[in-house]
Amino acid sequence: MNLSVPERQKLKEVEDFAISRVRDRATEIDESSRYPEDLIGEMAKMGIFAAYIPREYGGLGFSLSTLMESIRIVSRECASTSLIPDVTVSLFGEPVLKYGTESLKQKYLSRVSKGTIGALAITEPGTGSDAVAITTSAEKKGDRFILNGGKTFITNGGEAQFFLVSAMTSPEKKHHGMTLFAVDKEMSGLSIGKEFHKMGIRGTSTTEVLMDHVEVEEEQIVGKVNDGFRIEMDTLNVGRIGIASQAIGISEGAIRDVISSNDGQKSSRSENFLFKLADMVNMLHSSVTKYNESIELVEAGKDSTLLSSMSKLQAGDSAVKITEEAIHLLGYRAMTAELPTERRFREAKITQIYEGTNEIQRMIIAREILKMGRTSF
Repeated sequence: MNLSVPERQKLKEVEDFAISRVRDRATEIDESSRYPEDLIGEMAKMGIFAAYIPREYGGLGFSLSTLMESIRIVSRECASTSLIPDVTVSLFGEPVLKYGTESLKQKYLSRVSKGTIGALAITEPGTGSDAVAITTSAEKKGDRFILNGGKTFITNGGEAQFFLVSAMTSPEKKHHGMTLFAVDKEMSGLSIGKEFHKMGIRGTSTTEVLMDHVEVEEEQIVGKVNDGFRIEMDTLNVGRIGIASQAIGISEGAIRDVISSNDGQKSSRSENFLFKLADMVNMLHSSVTKYNESIELVEAGKDSTLLSSMSKLQAGDSAVKITEEAIHLLGYRAMTAELPTERRFREAKITQIYEGTNEIQRMIIAREILKMGRTSF
């Protein structure tokens, strides 16, 4: 990564914060399932939310690399805490920046840069990974749209002040009939439903978002009418890199657990220990390589569909395997709160599931390869 001096300085600041503030709080955040409001406030003041936002909207104007590396660093200590700015910036801020009108950018990005929480609300009950099967409707009435429907498993749902919501404007056109709307939490008819209790990333809220005749002005459309599916898929390309950064951070934390817990036992390290450690590091290195390549494509303005999916797939699967192996190596202590490893194992699992399951990533990868008609890279 070719980072500027200010970007490297910012990442050093993030690392100091993660070690001094997040590390000691991670277990408490997990056990209490409490939103880390104070840490989020500190990250906002530090500029993590502002890193990728252009200066004209109150941001720092840094590269995508700086945002993703910030998420990676914080994830080494607490995946919950890192996920909150990741979702806000990459799944709400980034599509508004790329496809929103100047009015929408002025309205929302200045708030994102200050740490106001946002979310992407596309998943619905019963639709699973089929984004086109949504039933949330947007009926046009004059210069407004009336939104009706419900979303589920929405990360940041409890704290988000605005949502990027998918709705069908022309359902007969299927994926060519979806539109994305920026919707404020304060709008009449919008409510937050059930909050889900989770096995991991417990410091984040994951909720239902319900809409009952929510009136949205036409100016709230992100992109164009019926162009929502394309924008959603493009948004997820960047979002999947964010999940890869999270998975890599979790993996790095687990490997650190293993190394630090064995510092005083060098003479007792068996071949089994050494073999497993080597495999863990090898998986991590492969994850980091794909992650870096996918960021380079996005920053170059190129199609990152293949590499973003490969990055999430590799990093997510590796994170689960690495944390599992770390538990094997550390033994019974890793099954208790004495070490953070069991929490990392629970945090790792979600990286295989959200923003497109890893089975979906395999489908995307295979289709992209067949479309390209080549196997060399």
